[in-house]
Amino acid sequence: MLKPLSLPAVALLAALLLPGTADALTSPIKNVPVLTDNSLYGSGKIKPSECPGGALSIESAPAAKRTITALWRCLNTSWSAHFKRAKLPFTPAKLVVLTEPAPFCGKEWKKGFQSSYCSGTKTAAVLVDEEYYLRTREIYHFMYIAALYGDHLQQITGMARGFAALPYKNKAENFERERRWMLQESCLSGVFLGSVWETAGEGSEGWPAMLKLVKSNGDYRSKKDRYFAKGKNIVYWLDRGFKSGDPGFCNTWKAPSARVA
Repeated sequence: MLKPLSLPAVALLAALLLPGTADALTSPIKNVPVLTDNSLYGSGKIKPSECPGGALSIESAPAAKRTITALWRCLNTSWSAHFKRAKLPFTPAKLVVLTEPAPFCGKEWKKGFQSSYCSGTKTAAVLVDEEYYLRTREIYHFMYIAALYGDHLQQITGMARGFAALPYKNKAENFERERRWMLQESCLSGVFLGSVWETAGEGSEGWPAMLKLVKSNGDYRSKKDRYFAKGKNIVYWLDRGFKSGDPGFCNTWKAPSARVA
């Protein structure tokens, strides 16, 4: 789920405590192989593909809905092919685009949220409204939507279950595990965006502008709430995914605390 001008974060899932996670959270994460040694990391580089359409539209809610839907279709196609090549099980993610808050996943839409992911139905919802989406620079939404899809990837690979079972002894540890989760989504979004940028990014402000915007946003949010990572670390993971094109470079769970601060 996304807060305004932030990276996506997942709602805590009800899950049984996994073996090896009885102790409080340590940094880096240890003894949780579904997080630290997930099969996704060995799946190799994602293949470049086309995602035509150029910059996402923020001219109107209907136009934004069309371009978000097109980008989501590219995400399903690209990741489906990648999982197939790696011989990993895959379930495509559904998408609902709302123009006003509405019940989703059996619950009322939470005030202040701009997106949500429902693990039970493998469906993401994005709220396109003037208050947020239509006032945010269009280039930001490439990362925003691709990172939301990262929530789905973490779900179907079992990482969501591992994340929900991670214990923590204080607020600082909880914030760090949340940042590891969100930074991994950021990195996975970079993996996808790097594979389609030649066509999807056509007409946009460009990748350097994306990194500058993301850093500025991260710096602003992290000073107010440690739930958010510092701008330099968001840029690090996003660009790491973009340049490598490999999910294996997105293992935030083994990273030192300084890299996920």
